[in-house]
Amino acid sequence: MTSARTSTVFRVTGLPTTQPDNELDTLLKDAIYSEILEEERSEIEISTAVLPSCNDEEHERVALADFHGGVPKFLSTLMVDPLGDWQIEMGEDTDINLDRHFFGFTQLYAPQPDVAISADIIAITGLDGHAYGSWRGKGNLGRMWLRDFLSKDLPHCRTMIYGYNSKLSSHGVETIMDYGRELIEEMKKIRSTKDCLIKAVQTNKDDHPMIASLHRATYGILFFATPHKGLLVDDIQKMFAERENHPRNALLQQINLKSDLLISQLADFKNLIRDRKIVSFYETQQIRQLVWDSETRRWRRTGDFVTAVDIESALLQLPDHMEHKIPLHADHSMIVKFDHKNTVGYQSALDWLKQFEQDAPGVVAARFAPEQKRLKSSSTVPFAKDSMFVGREDIIAKICTNHEQTASQNYVHSRVALVGLGGIG
Repeated sequence: MTSARTSTVFRVTGLPTTQPDNELDTLLKDAIYSEILEEERSEIEISTAVLPSCNDEEHERVALADFHGGVPKFLSTLMVDPLGDWQIEMGEDTDINLDRHFFGFTQLYAPQPDVAISADIIAITGLDGHAYGSWRGKGNLGRMWLRDFLSKDLPHCRTMIYGYNSKLSSHGVETIMDYGRELIEEMKKIRSTKDCLIKAVQTNKDDHPMIASLHRATYGILFFATPHKGLLVDDIQKMFAERENHPRNALLQQINLKSDLLISQLADFKNLIRDRKIVSFYETQQIRQLVWDSETRRWRRTGDFVTAVDIESALLQLPDHMEHKIPLHADHSMIVKFDHKNTVGYQSALDWLKQFEQDAPGVVAARFAPEQKRLKSSSTVPFAKDSMFVGREDIIAKICTNHEQTASQNYVHSRVALVGLGGIG
């Protein structure tokens, strides 16, 4: 697999499934070369990889196309407008689309054939990030670890990236809620394919079928300096200072440090992940702030050093047995960029992903056990659950874990005893 730093990666969609992948690969290369000017062909080299479509595997294939030695002129429009698309003809009756934005879900490599998919890995970049580029190293080879490393280290996983338009330079008016709804809608598509581990099924009459399915199917999460309580955006706000009504100002307020919205959502989130495996990486290096360069007329990181996401915001502040807290010697920009396999960050992330891959199937399968096979829980508590109850996450997590382990081993009965003085909370 080629992923040289000098290459530019495009996604190709709209490939038909009427031919085998090797024939599609040849047809795709022929279609691209037919668009390249004669004087460019001696300098530009193309490598392609045909992959399953996350949305419609039965009727469509996608591909990743790496251009080495430069980008052909027919794609120069996408270099100027990275949010755009470009169509070319392949064969007599097929139009295919090329893009650099990677919006939606994109599978990065094909799992080993004739072996069941062991787990889905979904990588979601932060605001103003890029679905592919944000995970790509800055070394001379420009490795993209989710593609180049995991394809060898986790060959039975279906690894996908998710892209969405959160560029601060654009004139979008999306809010955090909008991005969340968009993500759920896209996940509906990928979870209806035949390779999906567990399809969206309603497991409780009171649950929304998709939300319930996604919640049950989620085993663990790796957070890389995720700003649960907001991040420092002072320099970004200066970019919009001249435009008081810039459409992105509302979004900046939502993600600002000590954001009331994020703190409120954090309390709800903690209640949802009591028995999920959580690993939180946090940055230990500072990054320079953005400063306007009058000579180049561009914003550059030449300002003062600051911590973009401090440890208080990067951690969920759960007990150690519920949240594994790992410092990384990197700033906010580099915390998910691994140049080679031996970096401390990659080795740590890989160890946790391997553990998730091994332990998740039994636990998740137990969550989806048919109602008739699961014992009905009984309760003598004469009142409903208090939605305002917070805390005791470690105790609740232990109770949930105990019940899940019992269910996965097909035991007939599960019981947990709480010991303590009554009335102490």
